Amino acid sequence: MNVVLLFNETHVFDYLGCMGLPLIETPTADALAADGVIFTQAVCNTTPCLPSRVNLVTGLHGFQTGALTNGHLVPPERLPARPMGTAFREAGCRTAACGKMHLFPYGAPVERGDYFGFDYRAGHFLENGERMDASYPAECPGPVERYNAERVRYGISRGGDGCATDYIGFDSELRVDELCDWWSAQKAVGFVEANKDAPFLLVCSLTGPHPPNAVPKDFVNRYDPELVRLPPEPPFPLTGERTPGEPPRHGAFKNFQGVTRETLKTVIARYMECVAATDAGHALVVDALKRNGLYDDSLIIFTADHGDLMGSRGPTALSKYNLYERAIRVPLIIKPPKSLESWTPGTRCDAPAGLIDLLPTMLDLAGLPKSEDLPGVSLKPLLTGQPCEREDSIAVTEFLPAEPQRRVCVSVRQPEWKLILGPSGDELYHLAEDPNEFLNLSGEARHAARVAEMKSALADYYRGVFRRSASALLKYDRQPFDPFR
Repeated sequence: MNVVLLFNETHVFDYLGCMGLPLIETPTADALAADGVIFTQAVCNTTPCLPSRVNLVTGLHGFQTGALTNGHLVPPERLPARPMGTAFREAGCRTAACGKMHLFPYGAPVERGDYFGFDYRAGHFLENGERMDASYPAECPGPVERYNAERVRYGISRGGDGCATDYIGFDSELRVDELCDWWSAQKAVGFVEANKDAPFLLVCSLTGPHPPNAVPKDFVNRYDPELVRLPPEPPFPLTGERTPGEPPRHGAFKNFQGVTRETLKTVIARYMECVAATDAGHALVVDALKRNGLYDDSLIIFTADHGDLMGSRGPTALSKYNLYERAIRVPLIIKPPKSLESWTPGTRCDAPAGLIDLLPTMLDLAGLPKSEDLPGVSLKPLLTGQPCEREDSIAVTEFLPAEPQRRVCVSVRQPEWKLILGPSGDELYHLAEDPNEFLNLSGEARHAARVAEMKSALADYYRGVFRRSASALLKYDRQPFDPFR
């Protein structure tokens, strides 16, 4: 069996045709959903990018690895012994990661090496710490120079998501097949072709639809801004003093001042065009699997590292640095191999799930042992309508805000309720009735028991993680020991 992980960045969970978003065209994801299972309540376990990706590859929470922000470096000597690539390579699979991985901070003093077990590594650029077999700038210097000139011309920030200009984006003069995501997908296709006769693990990780919303030339004007669906307006003012029950404003997202309800239409339309471009890139990989007769027998997973508020808390709410729904929920589609019996294609699963569950799921479906200290569980039973092994019914997401609050904040999520232990205190939302999280119920006496119950569930969850980790450390083969010999 082959395992293929199709990965996007900053993909809002419901920006897919199969999730019912009007206008958007995502035929690749939609076809996978028709052949597999959509998990509608999936979340990242740490936001933003780097810690979420470390969660995915190691199967561990941020509090276990120490990676909680894009600036946190997990020293190579502290990485787990069997991250995703290593686990599959030890089982005799060829392994590859094509595209953006972002597992070490940019600029971190890390020796280049193979820390995560990927036999072949093709990067959208030369990422810190990782040994590269190929890189987009080295092979495509012309498009890189033209794209960087466009960024300067339009005033795009270095990170690409730090100001209103980044989200408003621009119409690029480069075609999709000249950009790094297409190049990464082509490298993934080359890996499939070269390894079609042996089992493999392939990660195809694209940089889109991360801001700046730079739309490839052949995707420009695909969506009319006047026709896109805007999020509802918050029922509270965006400036001034907060009223009782009103959620925190977090500075009204000052970095993005200048985006209005009208401008937000352009932001969303261009974002949707970038989503469509990533879908076209992943189509190259899926087509290669089908062309080589590998599609049916492959486990294919489509997901992303986190989402984005995308104007859901007012037009200037454009951020992943928070614990609200549209920032922490991720798309998740699992297309099992045909060897898995008793599952129904095209179904939806509403059970809580997180990115830390994907490594146990991959190992389980591949028939490989799972490390006992992994906090996630295999989602395999849910694919066939069976109960999951999870002891709890919550999904946990961590977030470490910037100064001055430097303390870890946590979201405890159930299908209908969500508790945020955040920088502005407790926030409780009844998601079934308030999916936009506009009414904070934590201060109401009638909900005190629920807040206490969810805090207790979180404490039990953490205790369970520590208990399993400690138990795993005690299990080893003993040898005769004589300290005096």
